[in-house]
Amino acid sequence: MKLKRNICKCGWLTGTRCGFPAAILLFCGAFLLQGCFTGIESTPKITYKDVRKQQVGDTPEQVFASQFRAVPFSKWQPGRRFLMADRRGELTYSAPAGKTSAATMGDTLVYRGLREVPAITGGKVAELIFTLSSSPADTLLYRPGGDAEELRDRDNLRLPFMVDLGLVDEVARILVGKELVTRTDRWLAPDGKAARGRKFLNVKITRVDASSEDYPFLIYFVSLEDDKEEGALLMSTTVDEGVPALRGFENLFLMSDPRGNYPQITDTNWELVRQGKVTEGMTAQEVTLALGAPREVDRRHDQSMLYERWSYPGGVYVIFENGLLVRYNQ
Repeated sequence: MKLKRNICKCGWLTGTRCGFPAAILLFCGAFLLQGCFTGIESTPKITYKDVRKQQVGDTPEQVFASQFRAVPFSKWQPGRRFLMADRRGELTYSAPAGKTSAATMGDTLVYRGLREVPAITGGKVAELIFTLSSSPADTLLYRPGGDAEELRDRDNLRLPFMVDLGLVDEVARILVGKELVTRTDRWLAPDGKAARGRKFLNVKITRVDASSEDYPFLIYFVSLEDDKEEGALLMSTTVDEGVPALRGFENLFLMSDPRGNYPQITDTNWELVRQGKVTEGMTAQEVTLALGAPREVDRRHDQSMLYERWSYPGGVYVIFENGLLVRYNQ
């Protein structure tokens, strides 16, 4: 608005046929000249989303991850098992009227089928029927919304606070014994506590357990370089649209060791990269491999130097001068 007001004051320009475009050029030119005399210029900040847009494509990991999708409700068969992974599920799955059966966190519910019952607002509503694995005579009910036909048309019926044990078993069948490469150094120790491991480490998958609603799979592995080095990673399924999940397979593992793709990186720096660490003198490529894509990039330059500040979650930042790391807070 300020630029528009200033242009309007130049009647000697705006009063001619080509005056208004000329005024814009004049003031834009003045703005650029002013920038040159400040000594330092800047470009708009680049966000994490901008970086991610450049990483679109079907990688081998994304193709492999397409196997790990929720099973459509239309393919559910009686006997499919679900783990109640959250205490809130105790209030979500209720016993029939006049019954007192209840499930607790850690119980396994077995799907038995569905029926339609009258809805309060009229019409019919579908009701899913479960029994407790530990007590087959006890029945629990859940209404996901909609009638039976609507449920069968859904690609993904997600049961709140539940883990689909059938899908966990299928993922275990595919992964156990497979050799992969870790993509992240943010591990869980075998006892479940957060741990710092190494990325780009050749590992063998040893076990897959059920975990939580958001991260149904707990993937255990052992290092192929040192059998005493072992850990686990939480994995989510791939969402229906085919977009990689936040912690999907493709975010956690690689199908092959990438070391050969970076012959220019010294062995010393490569080991730092594997530990998720940086040091002065690293290139932007090395820092990206070590820390991942930044959340935000602020780029500035003067007559002889290009400065970049990359920001990461948790207050972590790195600063480059002419493409080399000069300062960081990690």
